[in-house]
Amino acid sequence: MTESFLHYLWQFQYFDKKNLATTTGETLTVLATGFLNTDAGPDFLQAKIKIDAIEWVGSVEIHLQASGWYAHRHHEDAAYENVILHVVWDNTKPVFRKDGTPLPTLELKNLVDPGLITTYRKLTATSAAIPCKQQVDTVAALTKLSMIERAAMIRLEQKAKAVTELFNANQGDWEETTWQLLVTNFGFKTNNDPFAQLARALPYRLVRKHRHSLLQTEALLFGQAGFLIAKSKDTYVTQLYNEYDFLCKKYSLEEKQLHAAQWKFLRLRPANFPTLRLAQLAALVTTHHVFTSLLEAENAIELNRLFTFETSAYWKTHFRLGKKALRVSGFGEQSKQSLIINVLVPVLVAYGKFTDNWHWVDRAARFLQELPPEKNSITRLWQQNGINGKSAFESQGLLELYKNFCTRKACLNCAIGSAILKPSPV
Repeated sequence: MTESFLHYLWQFQYFDKKNLATTTGETLTVLATGFLNTDAGPDFLQAKIKIDAIEWVGSVEIHLQASGWYAHRHHEDAAYENVILHVVWDNTKPVFRKDGTPLPTLELKNLVDPGLITTYRKLTATSAAIPCKQQVDTVAALTKLSMIERAAMIRLEQKAKAVTELFNANQGDWEETTWQLLVTNFGFKTNNDPFAQLARALPYRLVRKHRHSLLQTEALLFGQAGFLIAKSKDTYVTQLYNEYDFLCKKYSLEEKQLHAAQWKFLRLRPANFPTLRLAQLAALVTTHHVFTSLLEAENAIELNRLFTFETSAYWKTHFRLGKKALRVSGFGEQSKQSLIINVLVPVLVAYGKFTDNWHWVDRAARFLQELPPEKNSITRLWQQNGINGKSAFESQGLLELYKNFCTRKACLNCAIGSAILKPSPV
């Protein structure tokens, strides 16, 4: 038994209300449960009850045991003076207000259907990755879809919040913020850290000055990444070295230069080598103004075109500097989708919230709805349990549902869990 479960029972009134009475025998009628308080203070605010013939409006406090009132020192806190009802699982101790009058108490342990308690315990005690896997097919499709969409919006809000924090750190510069997020995510998890360091070590204002030249942009990226520390017999590498040597001195970049050892190549497919990713990044930023193009895109197809670019000829036959390959594939669809989902869409949501224009938020959600669903271990887990995302919006919802509801056993906060726990009508 947990207090969160008692909150759930009180909020939805899932207990026997026939002949309801306080522990001291007064007739009790619940007129309004109040609003769950997520800040400090009593658990439910603005509740309305009737005790015998008198109506009361105020707060409701909930504990597993009545003695919790004193254990949590509520008797010393003025914020609890407005409590009109103490809801407990077990009335272990009478509770009194400061003036010595007893606090009306409702004990629930004999009022709740044992079957509901059993179902709740099964959900929270299971070792299954998805706690409701045995019951999820009994839940209405509309309920599941509604919860998936709600989870997707929660995920979007969280990502947008992180973007806003970065935007504030960048003193209100959307292009710099977009640049840093874009570069970081070009690491595609394995190399996220060095790419993030590179984004900070090479401000977009410098890249923008030289984006007319692909060679200079490549030189800035490869040089600042630490890959151009000596001249080479390779003509292309020598060109990059000479360009970077000049630009490094011009902009005093040496102190922030990364080391080649920071980059990971081991167990990566050549298509994910950081050197090739740097070449692709250079091609992208010399072809498009990313933030401007994001605002101009009307649909996911146009957004996808943002990643239509041509790397320099060298990178059509190389994965690494100085090592030739037979054939190098282009920028993959999965990579494009990852950047749209994890960079462009969150930036657009954050921009919409900052400008107080929900047109951008709606457009960002629509972009996700127009993209195919993601394929990963978590979406496959949901498929095994009969739930298939039909778009990237839904697959994002499934990821959020799994990571912040299922793994935390937060079934009481989930519409699917709530539907399973809803008592059968008598």
